[in-house]
Amino acid sequence: LRQFASGLSQVLRIRMYVGYMLTAALSGFTMMAYIANSSYVLQEQKGLAPLPFALFFASTALAQVLLSVVNAKIVGRFRPRTLIGLGLTLATVAVVALTVGVFALDTPLLLTCAGFLVLMAVQAFIFGNASALAAGQARHVAGAASAVLGVAQAVAMAISAPLASSGGGATAVPMIWVMIVGVVGSLFAYLVIARPT
Repeated sequence: LRQFASGLSQVLRIRMYVGYMLTAALSGFTMMAYIANSSYVLQEQKGLAPLPFALFFASTALAQVLLSVVNAKIVGRFRPRTLIGLGLTLATVAVVALTVGVFALDTPLLLTCAGFLVLMAVQAFIFGNASALAAGQARHVAGAASAVLGVAQAVAMAISAPLASSGGGATAVPMIWVMIVGVVGSLFAYLVIARPT
């Protein structure tokens, strides 16, 4: 336990590690808002039947899988940091579109589905690359680094889900606020904390 505490202390002093770890965890925080609340928004608010909702939900997961394959193929040609930036840019666009949709347009079905699809798919460029860059910053304490990364992601998602779904079928506003906090936090972690010196 003392050795793990020492490793944990070392890991949290590595600025680049913390930045990439928070980028991944807060991006997961954003994504979990979609996962937790999409059934309320699409089925209860927009009236989507169970089968079309299930097919749409599966398509967002499939999109992430397909982009993960693309990421694996191009990560040698493009720097992982560049791919994270691309993913965060697209996630931000998706959250802005969802925000406009919820606050100004009464959550239109097509815009909402497009925002959800993009938000879920682009995690393929964020999670793996941010996690790999974080781990690369703490090779000397790899076990503690992996543990902290896993716990941070799990805690972020566990906090996100109940907050995002607190509006139930009545409103998507809590989901949007969770997404805004998550995407702004992940951008800050990426651009400021994990900024290369």
